[in-house]
Amino acid sequence: MNISMPITKKRIQNHFQYAWWIYALLLVIGIFGWNLVHTVTRYQSPPHLKVEWYYGGYQLDDGSGAEALMEKAHQEALPDMEEVGYRFIMMDDMYGDMQLTTWAFAGEGDLYALPKEKFLNMAGSGTMMNLQPYVDSGALNLDGIDLTDCYVTEPDSGEEWLCGIPMNVIPGLEAYGLYGDDTYLSVLINGGNDDNTIKLLSWLLENCKEPVAQDTPAAVPAA
Repeated sequence: MNISMPITKKRIQNHFQYAWWIYALLLVIGIFGWNLVHTVTRYQSPPHLKVEWYYGGYQLDDGSGAEALMEKAHQEALPDMEEVGYRFIMMDDMYGDMQLTTWAFAGEGDLYALPKEKFLNMAGSGTMMNLQPYVDSGALNLDGIDLTDCYVTEPDSGEEWLCGIPMNVIPGLEAYGLYGDDTYLSVLINGGNDDNTIKLLSWLLENCKEPVAQDTPAAVPAA
């Protein structure tokens, strides 16, 4: 016995009335899959060819000032790098420490700007690099800077490490929307590009050490 089920307009309407969600789900899966493939396969600069600044201080604009500053640093101090980037991070009490621990474990970011308490926690756990060898070699000039609160005891060796620089000694950063009170700059110990991160830090100390006068237009106006 043959059963005929001809396709009619009414049957098509009924099908889509009750099964529309299947097509919607397939569309969502397709978009997600395309994004996943694009993310996994797109080219990403290797760690030794990029320097990233993870900024957890006060941001006075939408980040455009800091991005312009990084572009300037890229051209003047780090022309051999493929990327010199900036990422603003929210330092909320609930997820801030968890985020920082995850990034540190994964080696994400190179230069960090963190509130004093979080800087001391990170540095005290051994996740921030000792800057003293770069000071001794002359790669980093910290003459005249009060570093009293920048030393921590490295947990494995018990040695005193110089792990940070108070960001308020670089008042010129405010012209780029970056406010440095109670914020410390430090370098992730496993960021993967130590020497170039020190170059960026040294460039910031040298080129942004003077505040911008009130009657002088900032290099990049706040949005």
